[in-house]
This record gives sequence, structure tokens and C-alpha cells, in this order.
Amino acid sequence: MTPLRLFLHTYSFRFRLMHDPGYSIVDLLDRCVADGNPGIGLNVNGPGYRFLGGDDPAHIAMVADAIRSRGLEVDIETSGTDPVHLTHLLDLAERLGAGHLRTYTRHAGPRPQVLDATIADLVEIGPVAADRGIPVLLENHEEFTGVEVARILERVDHPSVGALYDYGNSMMLREDPLEALEAMLPWTRKAHLKDHVVMHGMVCGAPSGEGVLPIAEITRRLVAAGMTRIAFENVWSYTCPFHPREDGRPEEPDASPIFAPWEDPGDPAFFLPDVEAEVERDPARVIALEEESYRRAQGRVDELLAELGDGAP
Repeated sequence: MTPLRLFLHTYSFRFRLMHDPGYSIVDLLDRCVADGNPGIGLNVNGPGYRFLGGDDPAHIAMVADAIRSRGLEVDIETSGTDPVHLTHLLDLAERLGAGHLRTYTRHAGPRPQVLDATIADLVEIGPVAADRGIPVLLENHEEFTGVEVARILERVDHPSVGALYDYGNSMMLREDPLEALEAMLPWTRKAHLKDHVVMHGMVCGAPSGEGVLPIAEITRRLVAAGMTRIAFENVWSYTCPFHPREDGRPEEPDASPIFAPWEDPGDPAFFLPDVEAEVERDPARVIALEEESYRRAQGRVDELLAELGDGAP
């Protein structure tokens, strides 16, 4: 069995990358090397290519050289399925030497229109992705259940358009993560490993391994299906409200183990309410808590993956 390759995701250090002016993407590449990660999942979704740190061609070339010189792999992540936008991001992916380009839909409106528009976009981008040799991966983000992603990709039917399975994002639509995985698995090329709980009436990010998601079982199924590329995305203090499920399947009840409400433990490295306001007051504290949460999660994930034996790092 091919060993699992656990990439480091930039979202795990989003507060440091955004609020520590002395810390750059190159510093995080060095962290990848120090922590033994073979690659990085780089979110470039936003102005200046977000965590890439700038869109100047010289800067992009510098980062690409830094990735290569450290022997790292890279995948990049954006949002939106507009073919012009995705073609532009495939250009960036080529310059960085990226293996995959993740996206999710930004279409709005009645569900059938959103589905049809997303499908039409992905049908158009498929040959472009094939020409570049960089698959485009549709994520079950906060908009589609895993069942809907599978239906979309079945209609797109292109070898260069696949899926990125997120361990926890189906929760926002009250879909069990294992149900989402079962639906998406035939198209899944990569995954985001994270953890959640339900608190304060919404989905909240917790240190990986300390929440409710069945990380070991999900990972076991992915590895058994041949998955070798997973991004470790510690989503400490992330929040998302619930959205109605619109795929025709029943919503999971509150009484199910994954959706049962938690009482906030009052541990700021587990979850920090109103983290955005706190980062305005004391960014150094938020950065320190983010680091503490990541280290806790890293230890838990190492333990969980060690239980899998062959196929885990």
C-alpha cells in the first residue's frame, strides 16, 4: 500500500500569515520541511493570491523556486468555477508546479440553476485542465452535499475534473460525513483532514482529533481506495451556520452523535468565540493560540494515523 502523504494546509496558520508581518509563505514552507510534511496546500483565493503573499511575477517565481529547492509538492486552492478564472488559476498552478487546483462553486440562485451552471463551467474547463496536466477538483465546501458533488461529476464526466473530499464540510448541510464520502469516493483525488463540533448553534472548527469527526475511519476508507494525498487543515475557531439540505436526502437529526450540540469548554485553544474581534484586540494572543491548537492537533492526528498501520506515515 502506498504511504499516505500528509500535506500542511495554509489555513492551519491563517492568522499568523495574515497578522504577523514578519512571517511569510516561505517561512511556512520551512515549517513543512521541519515537521516532515512532503507538501503544502496553498490557498490563493483572494486579492494578491491570499497566502501566496503577492501576485507580482517575480514574487511568484521566488515562491516556486522556494518550493522546488525544498523538495516540496504543492496544490493550490481557489473558488469559483468560471472557466476564464480557472484558466487563469491553471496558469498560476503551472508556474508554481502545482499538482491540483481545488475550487468550489460561487453560483447563486435556485438550486437547479446553480447545479447546471456549475456543470457547464466544469465541462468547459475539463479539456483545459487536461492540456495543462493539472486536474481541477470540486470540493464539497459549504454549498453542495457530497451527494450533489457526485451527481455533478457524473454529468461532467471528464478525467481531468475530480473531487476534493472535505472531512467535515458536509455537516453544514446536515449530511453525515461518511455518507458524503461514500458518494464522492469514485471521483476523489485529494482530501482535507479537519475536525468540527456543533456549538453555539453552528458548526465550529476544533483541533483535529478533539472533535466529533471519525477521522480514523474516514482516513482508513480513503487509503483503502488508493488515496495518497491529504491536506492537514486545522480549522481552529472556524464557524459556519447550517444551510438547508437540498439534494432530496433526509437531514441528519440533532440527536445523531456528530450533530449533538456541545457545551463550549471555555478552552481558547479548542475554540475562541469571536476570534475576529480578538485578533483586532490582540493578534499576538490569537497567533499563539493558533499555534497551540495546531500542536495539539498534530499530536492527535499522528496518533490516529499510526493506528492505521501500513498506508499511514
